[in-house]
Amino acid sequence: MTDKQSNQSPAEKNSRENKKSSVEKQTSPTKEATADSGKNTGKTKSSTPATSRSRPSRGKTPLAGFSSLIIFVLFIAVIGSLVYWIEKQQKELAINSRYQIDQLRVELAPALVELKSSSHDIQARLIAQEKNQQDLNEAFSNLLKTRRHLRNDWLLAEADYLLRIANHRLLLAADTGSALAAMKTADERLHDMSDPAVIPVRNMLAEDINKLKAVPDPDIAGLSASLSALAHGVDGLPLLSEYVNSKTDTEQKPKNTKVENWKQLPDAIWNDMKKLLVIRERHGRVVPLLSPEQHFFLRQNLKLKLEQARLALLNAEQAVYEERLLTASEWIKDFFKADDPATIAMQEQLQQLVTENIKPVLPDISASYRALQDFREQQMQSSRRSGDAS
Repeated sequence: MTDKQSNQSPAEKNSRENKKSSVEKQTSPTKEATADSGKNTGKTKSSTPATSRSRPSRGKTPLAGFSSLIIFVLFIAVIGSLVYWIEKQQKELAINSRYQIDQLRVELAPALVELKSSSHDIQARLIAQEKNQQDLNEAFSNLLKTRRHLRNDWLLAEADYLLRIANHRLLLAADTGSALAAMKTADERLHDMSDPAVIPVRNMLAEDINKLKAVPDPDIAGLSASLSALAHGVDGLPLLSEYVNSKTDTEQKPKNTKVENWKQLPDAIWNDMKKLLVIRERHGRVVPLLSPEQHFFLRQNLKLKLEQARLALLNAEQAVYEERLLTASEWIKDFFKADDPATIAMQEQLQQLVTENIKPVLPDISASYRALQDFREQQMQSSRRSGDAS
């Protein structure tokens, strides 16, 4: 206890002494009372050690503070050692990282050198490409300056080509459908130009389109199918088996003459003799009867006439077309039964086909083409003047 007390501070000693003095003051009356009342008893000896023993229990508070101080110091030491260990690990990790970085730098040095050289080459190529792009932009701008109406020139060239095709199809092939389609497409090209200067050309083109629309368009396909059907129906026509276009003589009914006497006998004999020989008078063309071989060739020739009319239809030969149909009608009239329903139906179809106009009068649509040519010539001259001025 003395060692522990020697280690205590003066403040602690003063506080302890003050506590002892206060305790002694409090216990002194009790000691005097006990001394007077029980000097001869043996209890005084035992009471004094009890009080002396109770005094050391007052010193437990400094010991607990000291132990807590030791625990705190130990905790601080552990924390410090832990921090030191963490810092050491971080330093080692930093050293390892630097070493690895240095190794990577050494390994990547050739690649970096090569990358730098390639980057220089790429930069040089980019510079060259930029220069080429600038040259192209300058060339394009110069082209736009010299040819401001490049798109309009292209549309004009398309319209010119389409009008040329329309004239060729109309004049050479008499194809009004193709010519009309080409002219409408040319008008669309002129509309896409959005140039007021082309309005007169479009007006003339509209007039030519209206002229072409007014031309009747024969149904060539339908007429060709009709002629083909007539050629197939020739085999079903009935042939004549007697003379045609002859006057039928009215045969006189035999008179029931009775011979009453011998004087009437010569007249009766003469009348009977006249009946044995009959003379008939024929008016018109006499058609002889045909043999079976001639029947075959007649039908084949009639089919050939219809096929020739069909070919003339496709070639737009109006005169040949009408002549072949009229010839076929005459042959049917001469060699086939006129009162048969099949013959009557074929004759009606032939008469209807003859009236068809397979070659209508074609208009002149070259006015719009000439107007477009003049307009293009004016555009070229104006562009030349602007080029010379620049």
